[in-house]
Amino acid sequence: MSSGPQLAAPLARPLSATAVKRRAVSARTVLTWVRRVPRAGRVCFLLAFVNATVWGVVVPPFQVPDEVVHFAYAQYLAEHGKPPPQGSVSPYSPEEEGALNGLNFFQEIGRAQVRGVLDRAEDRALRATLASKPSPVGPGGTSSASNQPPLYYALEAVPYWLSPWHDILSRLVFMRLLSALMAAGTVLAVFMFLRELVPGSPWTWSVGALAVAFQPTFDFIAAGVNGDNLLYLTSALTALGLLRAYRHGLTTRRAAWLGLVTAAGVLSKLTFLGLVPGIALALLLLAWRAKPQGTARALRMLALAAVVAAAPVLLYGLLNAYVWHRGGGATGGGVAAATGSSLGNGAVITLPESLDYIWELYLPRLPFMHHIYFEKDPIFTIWVDGLVGHFGWLDYGFPAWVYRFAKYLVAAFALGALSGLWQVRRRLRDDAPLFACYAVMALGLLGSIGYAGIRYKLQTGFQFEQARYLFPLLCFYALFIVLVARGAGRRWYKALAAALVLLAMAHGLFAETLTISRYYG
Repeated sequence: MSSGPQLAAPLARPLSATAVKRRAVSARTVLTWVRRVPRAGRVCFLLAFVNATVWGVVVPPFQVPDEVVHFAYAQYLAEHGKPPPQGSVSPYSPEEEGALNGLNFFQEIGRAQVRGVLDRAEDRALRATLASKPSPVGPGGTSSASNQPPLYYALEAVPYWLSPWHDILSRLVFMRLLSALMAAGTVLAVFMFLRELVPGSPWTWSVGALAVAFQPTFDFIAAGVNGDNLLYLTSALTALGLLRAYRHGLTTRRAAWLGLVTAAGVLSKLTFLGLVPGIALALLLLAWRAKPQGTARALRMLALAAVVAAAPVLLYGLLNAYVWHRGGGATGGGVAAATGSSLGNGAVITLPESLDYIWELYLPRLPFMHHIYFEKDPIFTIWVDGLVGHFGWLDYGFPAWVYRFAKYLVAAFALGALSGLWQVRRRLRDDAPLFACYAVMALGLLGSIGYAGIRYKLQTGFQFEQARYLFPLLCFYALFIVLVARGAGRRWYKALAAALVLLAMAHGLFAETLTISRYYG
């Protein structure tokens, strides 16, 4: 087995007094920042981390959607120090292929009636395969993840090498813990977003954050090695950073922070590009609001955010093209699908066709539209049902009555949220320009999902869209839950808020028991 690159060299001599002092200052800075987070926020963070970790224990190896290819990418980067080259070979290392075969992975996914390794004979066969120490060094072939930027996978290389045991399943456990930590960070960012938005209502901060923390589809993704976890975190941090800058002004530190999280988002997953137009519009708004303090200063802040965001992305592009020699758009028939107008077989997707598809994906079809892309209403079959929960490789879910009940519950929630929005309209009126920018971010995300979706569907015949692709908007999911509670009026809103948190916890627990039954029943 390859020893791999060393992440930290042992110290050759004791630290100097200056180095010790610097480390002490850094530790105090981190401790000060942690103390600035309200206790409720720290509790939400801890609960989210523990819950995601429990999900990581319950869900068998590689049963999180696309975890096999995300792990393959991270393993290749950890072993080679660079992203996979996307060749026309297997994306899996011999070690991962042996583990997948030993786990009966290819026979299990997509078949809810098939279990994984359950008896002693199967366990002994799996252990014998891993004991033979197949090579963790793979060829780096094309997969549905291999065209993505490497930031998430570089971060996952850290627990990959820090794992005290170097077999693949042990490393996977520690890599899953990092995903759980990112999920907890997302929940904390949601908490801080609500705290900034409604500072006078502390109860709302925890209600919204816990609604996210126990959302079962979110937790199922957080249970595994999946680049979406970093996408969710950077998206929530971006929404928080924009709100803070809007409320308190665009300072040098905030401009640099916004540029940094934007760059991290783009380098986590290309889906983040759908948010960029809205982020750019928000930065222009922030610079315009800073004009009374000096036009030159406002332009400097805007330029700083743009440079900090663009520089890492440009560096990645140059490395990708001239050092790693990786193709920019190869997906191998995976999740990202073809990004151009041509399908590769001579057929061309026109702009009206794309617009029709995107419209029908989220709204009722209009009479003048020529194509019927969906037999059933995707608002419920994809988005509402997906938020209720489709798990595994979309091969199991709740009983049918749960989804039927959820439609009525969501309709009631929507009415409650409208009532809550009306009650707090004056508080949010001053934030309307920023929420217009948030709306552009959301439209960009929805459009990018539909743009990729029609190409994937016409290429493969399968559906691309899943509810988890909406989770870059988790801050607004939490706000929706808060507005539902607020819609009950002053007398009942706190009782309804508590009921909503209990409902979220019950929803998550129901999904966990369903998962245990699916894989171990």
